[in-house]
Amino acid sequence: MLPLRAGRRAFLGSLLWFSLLWRRPNPALAQSAIVGSLDPSAREILEAVVDTIVPRDQDPGALDAGVPGRILAHLSTHPEVLTLYQAGLELVDRLARQSGASSFRALDGPERERILSSLASAPDDSREAGGLFLARVRRDVLAFYWGSVVGQGVVSYRPPLSGYLEYANPPTETRRSRP
Repeated sequence: MLPLRAGRRAFLGSLLWFSLLWRRPNPALAQSAIVGSLDPSAREILEAVVDTIVPRDQDPGALDAGVPGRILAHLSTHPEVLTLYQAGLELVDRLARQSGASSFRALDGPERERILSSLASAPDDSREAGGLFLARVRRDVLAFYWGSVVGQGVVSYRPPLSGYLEYANPPTETRRSRP
């Protein structure tokens, strides 16, 4: 029960709670950019493509850095990129099947590299889509890999905890050049 002389703060607080309880989402205001994701087969092909671009060797690869998950998260909000990825992954798998493999995932590393590099020099009808896909997937994989903690650990990069220095206010100390 509210006191007879409720203050302004209590009144506004009760309005807030009331509005939160009776609020219903408005479909017209909902985000319309949410799109579908890749099907399971395309996700497996994406993992194979990502593993081909930055494979695991003595250092962790792109799969270890969670790059496929980051790409899928990016695709969920960018429908035009999702369309490019769907077409590119389908093209990659089709080229693998034409070479006699059951799928792109079934190929070994050098064969996967050969198929990916052939995207830039494909016939005229698929050259544009293949080249665009290759450029985009390579850029995304490298950006998400080197931006991850795993990728930065490979080169022993540790970002500053307190942020970067302002260029307008450089430190007063300067390093002396080594003789």
